[in-house]
Amino acid sequence: MENKITEMHSDPHLRDSTEFLYGLEKFGMKMDLDNIGALMEFAGNPQKRLKVIHVAGTNGKGSTCAALASVLMAQGYRVGLYTSPHLVNFTERFRINGTPISGEDVSSLTAFFRDEIIRLRATFFEATTAIMFKYFSDSNVDFAVIETGLGGRLDATNVVDPLVSVITGIGRDHTEILGDTLEKIAFEKAGIIKPGRPVVVNATSPSLKEVFDTAASKVGSEIFYVDRIASCVRRNLGLDYSEFDAQVFGTEFKSLKLDLGGNHQITNALTALSALVVLEKGGVKIDRESISEGLAKIRINTGHRGRLEVLSRNPLIILDVAHNPDGAKVLNDGLGLLDGMRQGTLLFGAMRDKDAVSMLDILRERFSHIILTKLQTSRSLGVAELKKISNDIKLESQVFDNSADALRAAISQTNNDSFLLITGSHYLAGEVLPVIEKSEKGFESL
Repeated sequence: MENKITEMHSDPHLRDSTEFLYGLEKFGMKMDLDNIGALMEFAGNPQKRLKVIHVAGTNGKGSTCAALASVLMAQGYRVGLYTSPHLVNFTERFRINGTPISGEDVSSLTAFFRDEIIRLRATFFEATTAIMFKYFSDSNVDFAVIETGLGGRLDATNVVDPLVSVITGIGRDHTEILGDTLEKIAFEKAGIIKPGRPVVVNATSPSLKEVFDTAASKVGSEIFYVDRIASCVRRNLGLDYSEFDAQVFGTEFKSLKLDLGGNHQITNALTALSALVVLEKGGVKIDRESISEGLAKIRINTGHRGRLEVLSRNPLIILDVAHNPDGAKVLNDGLGLLDGMRQGTLLFGAMRDKDAVSMLDILRERFSHIILTKLQTSRSLGVAELKKISNDIKLESQVFDNSADALRAAISQTNNDSFLLITGSHYLAGEVLPVIEKSEKGFESL
């Protein structure tokens, strides 16, 4: 989890609540369901009153969740969307029809759970997940699209009986917790598969499919692999848009448009579309028009940000929250949509538990200037560590103590014939977005 401890709020009630919740980070992570079970019992089990689409995966689960929520919203449903981490504001984690939770609701729900949270010594994520379940239940959402925080089997969100489970791509991340092989990580993700409930899985490797087949068989869940039930033909690709044709269970969907760019977003959309068709077969009304409209308006409907997001065109500034090697690979592929001759500036910051060396090795060839920065959290790679990485991989780079100074340096080295990529962490995105968006005179004033 990557939380914004230094986040500021003008609403004193929200500020007090988030200070209390962030203070729970001292309890670290707990990989069991005891606390969330107790919090749900205390609240009258609100999770049991929700119709849930539960999504796990290493990469792509945030975009898949956003696509699912957007289509359901386009159909006219009232949709709760729970994702993490947030970029700028804590309230981004809890959205209903795209609108973040209010400070007043955060305050009242935190107060409701506060004594029980203290008694249980609950973690930050356990507390926020409890708040989410009660908030969505009290708000009478028609559907709740819920993203796991870490893993799946022992993740605090895993107390639901979903209409459908969805598992996106599997990669190496959080290996110290989830395991050091893809098969071990897949086993943890497979923990969201529930008895008698269908599961949609984006996996092509035979060894991973064996893991998921075993998990589904044990609980009597029907499993649908995206590469078996669906296919697509890519039509047009851009940095911030995509167009493709799809087929799911033999049904054709022509000229689908995404307001997200890159091959990987078509894969995420196809995973979401597969889950939506499974839902439709289970009796949920979802028409073709809603699918087309929802996929075309993912950013608008859900506030989904930081995925090949174009912040400016002159100069070209791109923001992406890729934070592991697999994420860096798909990001690098997405950058192939740029003019091949265009050289860029890379602004990069990462957390200590991430494979920064591999990410930089994947990305470095596209950039003439590389700027590394420390993030405003104790979990960030520090200046000394950044310099060591630079030396170890023979990387010519500048290193800055803070992201604001790094951003100014990066922009000063970017012109209309080049581009700037900001990536490496949700934290970095959360730090630079307010700086950029508060610059009334444009980028040249930074």
